[in-house]
Amino acid sequence: MTKKITKISAQKSKGRYNLDLDGKFAFGISEMTLIKFGLAKNRELNEKEINEIKKYEDIARAISKSLNYLSHHLRTEKEIFDKLRSLEFNNATIKAAIACLKDEKYLDDKIYAENFVRTQANLQAAGPLVISQKLKLVGISNTDIEAALAVYKINDQMENALSLAEKYQKHYSKNSIIKQKQKINQALYAKGYDSDLIKATIDKLVFEEDNQQQLENARRTINHIWSRYDKYGREKAYRARSYLYGKGFPAEIIDQVIGEKENDGTGSDFK
Repeated sequence: MTKKITKISAQKSKGRYNLDLDGKFAFGISEMTLIKFGLAKNRELNEKEINEIKKYEDIARAISKSLNYLSHHLRTEKEIFDKLRSLEFNNATIKAAIACLKDEKYLDDKIYAENFVRTQANLQAAGPLVISQKLKLVGISNTDIEAALAVYKINDQMENALSLAEKYQKHYSKNSIIKQKQKINQALYAKGYDSDLIKATIDKLVFEEDNQQQLENARRTINHIWSRYDKYGREKAYRARSYLYGKGFPAEIIDQVIGEKENDGTGSDFK
């Protein structure tokens, strides 16, 4: 049984048309579908042809939605798949749309990964571990990740890590040297650098031992925590000392500030 195209009319949306069969609205089609099947008024369509048109139209719509999504910036195959699923396209339609987009070079996970690595390295100074994790989240394969990271040379990683470390060193300068190193280590690890590179980076930093600054920092710290340990009675000094050790202050400075506190007859904070 066939049906006749009785009317093709433009929709408000540019490039979209209504298709009427036997005097009734059947379904909407894109300009791509109209041209692909050479649709025109009075043409007869059998059931198989109608189903093929509908199937192609679904793919054309999926491609159109994908191109709009791609217009902002590069996407991965997984991102396109997830986006089309959220728009309720079926898997077969999505796979066909993705295959078309790959053929036309709109989608290329390898190029995406290479661009992402360059951006993260140059603009964010991110390390390879974080970059790898982010790429996995958007569906990039391990093979493509390894290939993309190969251009992020160890010298470039070291340069980025050292630049970050110097900034962290200034930020944590009021801490003890041991604590500074701990915090720099943690910060670089969070940025995605491995332990060997972090150690090599920290070894390049110059830490100046300033006993007066250390003493001031220790006094400031114990002022903050001294009353917290009142409930421990005779163990108060012991617990305060343990806290300062944990912060990386040297033993002689800890002994001095604890002694000052214990000898302070009023129990008031340092001024």
